[in-house]
Amino acid sequence: MPSARRAACSALVALVAVTGCTGVEGEPGPAPRTFTENFGSADLDSVAPAGVDVLDLAAVPDGGSLALVADTADPRVGYLVPISQEGLGDVRRVEDVGTQLFVTPDGTALVTGPGRLTRVPPGGALPTVVEVGVVGDAAALSPDGRRLYLATDDGRLAAVDAATGEVTATTALAEGLTVQSLAVRPDGGPTALLSDARAPDLADVAALATWDDDLQQTAGPIELAPDQPASIPSALQVTDDGTAVATLTAGSGDDPFRVVTVAGEEVTTFPIPGTDRTPADLAVSPDGRVAYLPVVGFEVESGVVTLDLSDGDQLAAAQLCPGQGAFGQVALAADGATLTVVGSCTTAQAPTSLAFIAG
Repeated sequence: MPSARRAACSALVALVAVTGCTGVEGEPGPAPRTFTENFGSADLDSVAPAGVDVLDLAAVPDGGSLALVADTADPRVGYLVPISQEGLGDVRRVEDVGTQLFVTPDGTALVTGPGRLTRVPPGGALPTVVEVGVVGDAAALSPDGRRLYLATDDGRLAAVDAATGEVTATTALAEGLTVQSLAVRPDGGPTALLSDARAPDLADVAALATWDDDLQQTAGPIELAPDQPASIPSALQVTDDGTAVATLTAGSGDDPFRVVTVAGEEVTTFPIPGTDRTPADLAVSPDGRVAYLPVVGFEVESGVVTLDLSDGDQLAAAQLCPGQGAFGQVALAADGATLTVVGSCTTAQAPTSLAFIAG
């Protein structure tokens, strides 16, 4: 039976197909892709006798997604679990499992862990492990799969060769800055979603900063909720044009749960409709037109909403749970056709890790 610890973060995975239309000359272009329906499920707990804890999720080049899970009975043992509309694929075991998962353009899975990188090539080749001279949890991989950025435990950003583990550059963060999440822009430089504890009234605020690929700071920190004395950062994605999209909690008044976009130094804010908590993760269409947000609350069905990032309108919703739930990581498929959402539904039964397929 899954442990109580997994009640809020065991895996329910939803793959949601998208709809759209094609414009003609002189008319508006294709409508934003939206997520609307939900079909069937597969049991992720079947991967291990005692069930699993989902650690991370990533899209794969040929469609679908890949989950990094840990054995609940022995958290040192991990598994890579392919997820597609056909269900779960061939599972691969990973010893001394790390915390974050990335997939390179050639399909190699890269698992980051304390002081090491585990590379798992496609096609059944044996994994290889390289040592890394820095330790940190927050990480992001460059678009070409060659460089990894890490926020280290001793207050630095580090650039790491993803093939050898060599640390190629580092830079110190200002005292009081803590990295919540990292993403990499199309130009190869990292963007960091930060908690900034340097305010005079000692209230932490959510902020954003950017560096080039040699870790020379180029912008920020930019405060993301300047209308509130305190704010808590949550999740971060970067679009194809370099716009940062983040979720955060700001204050305790109306609409505290927000999506914020940052293009250059222009900050735009929208409330997240209906939810009673900040989404732990989000996905954004590559063109930056819409965000896909897993939400739970009394005003919405627990699932995914499609939010227009030009005006904040909710364009569509896909119900993932019949009632309340808890959701974690989100991955948009490389072709944009499916979305994977990690979470669990709140029912009278014990929490179960499921892969829900929708379209």
